[in-house]
Amino acid sequence: MNEKAHKELTKHAGVVAFFTTLSRFTGLARDIVTANLFGANAIMDAFNIAFTIPNTLRRFVAEGALTVAFIPVYTEVRKHEGLEAAKRFYSSVSGILMLTLLALVTLGILGATGLVYAFASGFAERPEQTALTVSLTQWMFGYVFFISLVALSMGVLNAHQHFTVPAASPILLNLSMIACAYGLYHYFEQPVYSLAAGVMLGGVLQLAVQLPVLAKYGLLLRPTLNINSEPVRKLLRLLLPSVFGIAIYQINLMVLRQLGSYLPAGQITCYSMADRLMQLALGIFAISIATATLPAMSEQTASKDDDSHEKLIHTWQFSTRLTNFITIPAAFGLMLIGLPIVSVLFYHGAFDWNDTMLTAYATIAFAPGLITVAFSRTTVQAFYALKDMKTPVAIAGVVLVVNLALGLALLRFQVAGLALSLTLSSFVQTALLLFFLHRKIGNLESSKLLRSMAKQTILALSMGLVAWGICHLGTWYHGPTWQNILTLGFAVLSGIVTYAALSLVFKSSEAVLVKRMLVSKFLK
Repeated sequence: MNEKAHKELTKHAGVVAFFTTLSRFTGLARDIVTANLFGANAIMDAFNIAFTIPNTLRRFVAEGALTVAFIPVYTEVRKHEGLEAAKRFYSSVSGILMLTLLALVTLGILGATGLVYAFASGFAERPEQTALTVSLTQWMFGYVFFISLVALSMGVLNAHQHFTVPAASPILLNLSMIACAYGLYHYFEQPVYSLAAGVMLGGVLQLAVQLPVLAKYGLLLRPTLNINSEPVRKLLRLLLPSVFGIAIYQINLMVLRQLGSYLPAGQITCYSMADRLMQLALGIFAISIATATLPAMSEQTASKDDDSHEKLIHTWQFSTRLTNFITIPAAFGLMLIGLPIVSVLFYHGAFDWNDTMLTAYATIAFAPGLITVAFSRTTVQAFYALKDMKTPVAIAGVVLVVNLALGLALLRFQVAGLALSLTLSSFVQTALLLFFLHRKIGNLESSKLLRSMAKQTILALSMGLVAWGICHLGTWYHGPTWQNILTLGFAVLSGIVTYAALSLVFKSSEAVLVKRMLVSKFLK
């Protein structure tokens, strides 16, 4: 992968990173609002489970499953058969997806009670909480329809190297939930329904903003149902193992939610708050690079050149090192100053000190997994670009068993134990993915990657210790006082400056590249 290609990938990743970061921060703002208005209790646990159900099922149908199978096939059709053939393929996929979604939403609303027991059987001992969860699930199940169509739109636009609108659209969900939480809070007998209304509004808005961009690329097409074309059959062949792989991952989450439903009320909400902080760190760069990398890798494997595997390795290496440049310091930051972060963000209103401590413990337990989860994302993309869905699926099956065993063993540590089980199982997943990728395409040039990771780890530890030392000036059991806000802000800023400066002093190639991109961007 040459320097021009590096810059192009970094540019696309930067676009996705910018809007994904905005999305994660608006998501964090959403959680701050809900923590303040609702706290961590049985009602919010019911909402979190109810919101998890359509989110989980949308990944079965579209995002994660269909998208990663669709992009390589669409790219190959466009490259070898032309744009019109690719459009016909996209139109067929749209029609099949819409028909599937209508059936799924209908079944989901009718079978909401069974779904709630599948995700949170621990609620069975609390009939009022079960009834609320079922009702909220029925309210929000239509979200699956809208967000799955958004995911397909994201896939086709990414294949055309357009990343801006798909990356920005989740912001609308967060803003609509915040607006509805404040604006509709007093209009419902049970105020948590205001959040459910925000979810549905957010789904509609996310789909609506895709339509003008699809029209611009000539992709606002009438859906068809041509399931007999070879590209559609190829997609279905790739999709089945991909769906199974996503199913295993989602079963992982279901296992943790099931175990969490047997914990005291409010702990599922604390888990979700901690997960938000982890997703914030992932979204800043890891997901962005993975999103931008798949089309690039797909182009390389579709070319069928003699050196296509070598190009793929270079792209994977580069994207992984660039991802690590952010996730490694983020992991150290969350481990060392997790409590100050959680205190300033959430310890106010209905969210008490016990909720704050539980969320902080879970955040610290999640933190090391940032590195391996991000590593796994870029590595899985390499398998997808090679149209190998089976290997990640088999590995996910092993990880499922590991996660279940660890979850049961660590449940006595409550919500922190569940977070730690996911972290440890992600280490197993990364190790297995690397082992089988090496077997599939040969030498991964891992020594260069390991040297980069070692340097980044040392620099990140230095950054973390600086931030940790400054945070000793705060009194975190007082929550978001001005002193604590300024102390945390100074700690984070000092940590970032320390990491950036040391990276440039020790000539980190990733830091040099990011610096060049920023300089060129702002000096235009």
